[in-house]
Amino acid sequence: MERKIVIYLTFLLCFGISMGNAAVEVGFINLGKEGDFTAPALEFAEKTFKTKQLAKADLKSDTFKQFAVVWWHDGDEDPGGLSDAEIDAFMDYAESGGAVLLTGAAIRYATPLGLENAEPRKFGPVEDDGSNVGIIVLKETLELGLTEGLENVDGKTPKVDDWIRVNSTGYPVSGDYFDTIWKNFTTLAHAWEGGTDYTDRIAAFGYWEAGDGKVFNMNWRLPNYHKNNKSIDQIEKLTENVINWLASESAFLDVSAGDKLPIVWGHLKNQE
Repeated sequence: MERKIVIYLTFLLCFGISMGNAAVEVGFINLGKEGDFTAPALEFAEKTFKTKQLAKADLKSDTFKQFAVVWWHDGDEDPGGLSDAEIDAFMDYAESGGAVLLTGAAIRYATPLGLENAEPRKFGPVEDDGSNVGIIVLKETLELGLTEGLENVDGKTPKVDDWIRVNSTGYPVSGDYFDTIWKNFTTLAHAWEGGTDYTDRIAAFGYWEAGDGKVFNMNWRLPNYHKNNKSIDQIEKLTENVINWLASESAFLDVSAGDKLPIVWGHLKNQE
């Protein structure tokens, strides 16, 4: 087994690894209508990654395992409940080392998925309320590369404790676990609105561990891909950074070595 690993790694060193955005395969789920809050997110995903839109019939573990990241975004309406089989599919994928990103109404399913015991708040959509919101940079935000290509509110490269605006107004159908009622969540950035620092109170940005994988949550007012958002370039770049990081953590990331030998990076990771 060690000899096989050496051969794999030698090949990668000799021929190089292509891990650009185009190599990140994303399964995009929206179970509700594809309106003004959802369609732009799908368009961004298709432009930025190797994305396939998944239907309700595709909510199966074997299907999910074809993707490094499964991104579920419903911004226009609550799409209704999940069956036990669909819940099992999400969790089997995650626990097997997959990476799930929940945005919009999808946050409301963190409890049915068994990630939390508390019930999240529900709200939206609101197209325009004039409220600026964003994230506050932590050491972990920087270390994981989640601020790459972003600017703080002063137009400078972000540092720890800096504020980054990602939404200028409105918000999709969404939710949060407000006032520390969640118990299993790892915060990767704090959230702010106007002049208020919520200091880890709303569970808007971070992840839950699920077996060998992760389920990332970016919600509350943050994931607004609506045309009204004057900071849409910031939320798109932040989402790109999150998906790239999740893909790097996923057991199902396909790595193309020199565009000649497609291998599953997770296979190498699991053989260590």
